[in-house]
Amino acid sequence: MAKTLVFLVGALAMCAPFPLHAQSFEDVGIRAQGVAGAFVAVADDATAAWWNPAGLATSQSFADGVIEGGQGGRWGVSLGFPALALSYYHLNISQIQPSGSTGAGSSGRQDLGAAGTGLPDSSASFNQFGATVGHSIGDHVVVGSTLKVMHALSDTRGDVDVGVMATFGRFRAGANVRNLVSGTLGVGSDAVELTRQARAGVAVTSSSRGAIDSVTVSADVDLTTAPVAGREERHIAGGAEAWLRGRRLAVRGGAGANVVSGEGTEAYGSFGVTVSPVHRWFVDGAALWGLNGDRWGIDLRVAF
Repeated sequence: MAKTLVFLVGALAMCAPFPLHAQSFEDVGIRAQGVAGAFVAVADDATAAWWNPAGLATSQSFADGVIEGGQGGRWGVSLGFPALALSYYHLNISQIQPSGSTGAGSSGRQDLGAAGTGLPDSSASFNQFGATVGHSIGDHVVVGSTLKVMHALSDTRGDVDVGVMATFGRFRAGANVRNLVSGTLGVGSDAVELTRQARAGVAVTSSSRGAIDSVTVSADVDLTTAPVAGREERHIAGGAEAWLRGRRLAVRGGAGANVVSGEGTEAYGSFGVTVSPVHRWFVDGAALWGLNGDRWGIDLRVAF
């Protein structure tokens, strides 16, 4: 009887959806990666379609286009106006079998343990098409949403992200809920789960002082946990971005940590830079380390 129960539990575990390392907040946006993902209350370029749809309406540009690429085959393109954005992102996602045990106390049984102990893993292409709209509520609050179509593992589904941004002078507060409907892509043992993710943040921007055009200090906190590489994660992050030389140069940096109890506090850091060789043309670069492996990315932004 015990052996039969162990077999059934193991079979159900093998058929369950795999936790999906996809749509992590930090996967998109070179400026956002440069401040370690503390970007929900900033989100003032076309990547607002990913980071906070409500940020689109508070952009400083009439039109903002971004083409980006990065380590691991990540790339995307987005075009944003104050009331509308269109975006496409391609990610190579990883999936890993949930941790668990086939039983205890009997020789020949293997403890699957945690991620990194021989669990089968693989990668798959993930594609997302999004259309973002926003609407002002009074003089200080904007709500926005990104309607998206996602495709992976020969399966397609729709979902929606919802964001809010409140602006009071140089202070901003924002929140974003991704995968509001949630669900799975694929079927059977190949199915992967898209979990609901929520993040909130605050940001404050200084006025111009001498050679410094502005400095923005921001902080974000995840309101939910998400499965990443076979474990639960919840991040806190803080960062700063300084614009110099008439907004022809910017430097940024940040740090964060996974604070899920029992998973260990894993710290990570980031650094980024922007150069503007031509007026309204920007080249952004960023590097992160310690966040489930090091990564880097670069983009080209054009703002009008």
